[in-house]
Amino acid sequence: MVNREQLKSAGLRAYELGRLRAAARTAWVLVPLVVLCALLTGAHETCGCAGFLLLGASVFLRWRNRSGANAVRRGLQAGALPLVAGLLVARFAPECASAPLFSACTVLSLAIGTPAGLWLGFRMSRGTSASAEWFGAGGVAVLAATLGCVGLGVAGLLGVSAGLLLGLTSSSALARSAG
Repeated sequence: MVNREQLKSAGLRAYELGRLRAAARTAWVLVPLVVLCALLTGAHETCGCAGFLLLGASVFLRWRNRSGANAVRRGLQAGALPLVAGLLVARFAPECASAPLFSACTVLSLAIGTPAGLWLGFRMSRGTSASAEWFGAGGVAVLAATLGCVGLGVAGLLGVSAGLLLGLTSSSALARSAG
């Protein structure tokens, strides 16, 4: 005969496993993006590492709570523009991979990341988002943008990350002062 403690333990285990399975569904989107990044840029190890970090952060945040799932969704939406733009720029301007830090490629990367950060900041400031949700969404957006900008080299990665964070902080400051 099964006692209450065994039933409670089995129920809790099934509940946590269900939450983990629901959180892991983000892999259906992220794994093809990592493969696409690796194929288009040729940087298999870097794309794999960035994809592993992005997948791990996404699954953890989605598993943690509902606001984490919202942060992942918004972060992936914000990181989509820099991801696609970074892959296109790397494809049509391969000289950006070896460009120095102070170059037109870095400015272009900054210009790619800033609108995405602005959009994310305005989107996050609409609701009552906790600071953990802001950090989660910003981190996921930076990791998604990094995945697309691997082919732009270190200067491109720094530029798009700085643009995202600059846009995010600027729009959140504007939203606070307006509201």
